[in-house]
Amino acid sequence: VSSRDTGKTMVDASLGEIMTTCEKITWLISEGEKWLKPEYRSCGRSMLHKTARVEFHPLGVIGAIVSWNYPFHNIFNPMLAAVFSGNGIVIKVSENASWSGCFYVQIIHAALSAVGAPENLVEVITGFAETGEALVSSVDKVIFVGSPSVGKMIMRNAADTLAPVTLELGGKDAFIVCEDVDIPHV
Repeated sequence: VSSRDTGKTMVDASLGEIMTTCEKITWLISEGEKWLKPEYRSCGRSMLHKTARVEFHPLGVIGAIVSWNYPFHNIFNPMLAAVFSGNGIVIKVSENASWSGCFYVQIIHAALSAVGAPENLVEVITGFAETGEALVSSVDKVIFVGSPSVGKMIMRNAADTLAPVTLELGGKDAFIVCEDVDIPHV
């Protein structure tokens, strides 16, 4: 599905999206509850008479605006974390890869229904900039994957509601070029 929607190879879709997402599921199953469990922590030497307890609570509805380049991973990654930690999520997929997002949400809805969870716990929406702006102004946390310029706009808009924001901006993959590489060929 990702290959058809984005033009990427099946190998890239399998290794770069599906396997990565499976690793995240494996980690959530084995480690997730431990990380969300309440714990006591030290308050430091200046407050020996005090105790700190850290508890994680669901935030409510998470809004995720994701890029086109990894449609499977960019939907499942924030969705898994949001639902596992007790939140609902609305994911605005890129207008450049919206077909796959609409396809994947059908699978997600079927899985939620199969375990008796409300299907609308996870929603996928499509649209352009104004859709993203509306989403940012109406959720309890924002996750954004995309360009630094749009990330700055999202940060400014989220400031109006004080919604926490997680930004993944313009990631560049590092690589090593060995001496024997024919650079013009590559």
